[in-house]
Amino acid sequence: MFTARWARSVLAVAWGGLLCLPLLMASVLPPTSRMAAKVRSWELARHSRGFGLVLADEPTKRRFLLGNGLVAALAIIPTANLLGGFFVVTLGSLFQGFFIGGAVNIGFDMWSISQPTLFVGVLYGAANLIGAVALAEAASWAHGRIDAHFVEVERPFAVYTRISELLTTRRGVVLAIDEERRRIERDLHDGVQQNVVSLSVLIARARRASDPAKSQALLDDALVQSQDLIDEMREVAWRVYPTALDDHGLRTVLERIAGRSPIPLTLVTVPEGRFPPAVESAAYFVVREAVTNVVKHAEASAITVSVVAEPRTALTVTVSDDGVGGADPRGGGLQGLTRRVGALDGNLEVDSLEGAGTTVRTRIPFGTDAQDGSTTKEKRQK
Repeated sequence: MFTARWARSVLAVAWGGLLCLPLLMASVLPPTSRMAAKVRSWELARHSRGFGLVLADEPTKRRFLLGNGLVAALAIIPTANLLGGFFVVTLGSLFQGFFIGGAVNIGFDMWSISQPTLFVGVLYGAANLIGAVALAEAASWAHGRIDAHFVEVERPFAVYTRISELLTTRRGVVLAIDEERRRIERDLHDGVQQNVVSLSVLIARARRASDPAKSQALLDDALVQSQDLIDEMREVAWRVYPTALDDHGLRTVLERIAGRSPIPLTLVTVPEGRFPPAVESAAYFVVREAVTNVVKHAEASAITVSVVAEPRTALTVTVSDDGVGGADPRGGGLQGLTRRVGALDGNLEVDSLEGAGTTVRTRIPFGTDAQDGSTTKEKRQK
């Protein structure tokens, strides 16, 4: 990761050596001129691809071009010198050390020393390379400061950004697990436990009844309630994790959600293939939670669900409704979904204007487990 970042920074400085003169020339032209716009687009591409600086908007001030042009001109001269020294000295020392031999004499006014050619070459070459990288990092910092003076700047590929994201995601996973446990506890306490208590009371009344007909009627009621309890236990187990997801895949469980939804739900697109188990599970919970929120709060008349698979890349899930809108992305349910997909390096967006319905969209990367749309279980069977 560090090697790739440093290499991009050094290449961006070299790219800046080619752009420094056009930048300085464009800074004296009107910002709306064709040449200024073209040079500005080149500079923005250099910043994003080389330094990882993503600008929220395109700066139009002349000082943006002037400042970056000066930094590019100042950075290229010592960086080119150091890179030249690295290649020349390193290659020369390797050639002499392997084919000619001998040593390098380093002389001072009062004394001189002799060192092996390979040692001096590698040491001097490494020093030049480290110096070039340090200058490139300094140039990246300077360009970032200039850019931030005009527009908002993000560094999505910076090391500290990624570490912060991973720390936040790790905390989110713990919170999501705790929230899921609370939900299961509520389902068991408010539903299953109450039915068990009621069933126990019916059986106790049947045992105490002196009239055989009344006792039989109570037992019949207990039998019916026991069947309801079995159905409720299956429903709770389904909400915890549907086994059909492992056995039949995402399409089957989404069709069941559509069939059981009290609001008409249309599956626009759902791919037939299988995907990594963690991705299928996250997609299922996103749809289920989003549909539950619509049923409870949206006052909608229709729901649409779309699942699109990007080959070997990611799964995009979209749930839309025509309800009242105004959903709060900071709500408990949506926050739980954000944490769940964030644990897989995914992201979740909520678009919910008042009176315009709500759209929940998430993109879940496959990661390293995706192999032609086959799950781990299928791969073992093959």
